[in-house]
Amino acid sequence: MNINKLRIFHEVFVTGSITRAAERSYVSQPAASKMLANFEDEIGYKLFERSNGKLIPTDEAIYLHEEVYGLLQGVKHLEDSIKSAKNNRSGRLRICSIFGPSYQFLPDLVARFKAKNPGVHVSLHLSGCTAIRQGVASGQYQIGLVDKAQSSSKHDSVAFDMTCYCALPADHPAVHLEQVSPQDLIDTSWITLDSENATTKALKRAYSNVELVLCRTIEVHTTIHALSFVNLGMGVALVDALNYHHFSSVFNMPNVVLKPFEPNIIEPLEVITSNLNPLSGIAKDFYTMLIEELESKQGIALEQS
Repeated sequence: MNINKLRIFHEVFVTGSITRAAERSYVSQPAASKMLANFEDEIGYKLFERSNGKLIPTDEAIYLHEEVYGLLQGVKHLEDSIKSAKNNRSGRLRICSIFGPSYQFLPDLVARFKAKNPGVHVSLHLSGCTAIRQGVASGQYQIGLVDKAQSSSKHDSVAFDMTCYCALPADHPAVHLEQVSPQDLIDTSWITLDSENATTKALKRAYSNVELVLCRTIEVHTTIHALSFVNLGMGVALVDALNYHHFSSVFNMPNVVLKPFEPNIIEPLEVITSNLNPLSGIAKDFYTMLIEELESKQGIALEQS
């Protein structure tokens, strides 16, 4: 069914005049009259009766108009969406991340992005690295944040080495130092991630290099859980750069002090996109913002593939 005929029908319905309907539809009066007549021929009944120089809708027209008006509103919304997408003002942004960046870094970034692009619908999901990589490769997610791994033929990636800091209880003697080393934490218990985590392995090497024994008394799944134990005075922990930068504004942990740690231990982070499914305009804008923000938190990107 021709959408222009439906628009003429609607305009005649609300104005009672074929002349005004033509003007509001930016067509000539003869063209408007022809479209209305053709529409009536197609449906098989009259839509208007003339009375005192005005077109009065029939009962059938009143019944039909509600459906036509809803359809026209939907078409208008679709047209607006098409224009907005072209101008990168709307669309869908699908992100999946490991827990660390999702706690405060990504919500803060999304909030600023939404302020500039209010029409964008954002989906932020959490998952493990394997599921994120599979989701980005399949097109389920546009952008993924994962632990750094070997390069993949299915992804484009930018990798960062994010410096870790040491979280100590406020009453620990080492809080008065400018930076903390394993020698300053002799007989201090550590709260760490699992044994296979890159930061835990690096911490073990740091202790081994100075011939000290790493005392791991609590193992957790996330840095946030580790900080909670530090706040309770249960030991010390490593904090990634992203949560370090947001610590004072987000966490209510008055018993935690953060200090640089020597030797430098890094939290590897990788931003991945599919090399088969190109990013939409809106996703490209967010991706650029994301990379710039990560660079500002931890210097320049280390490698790009």
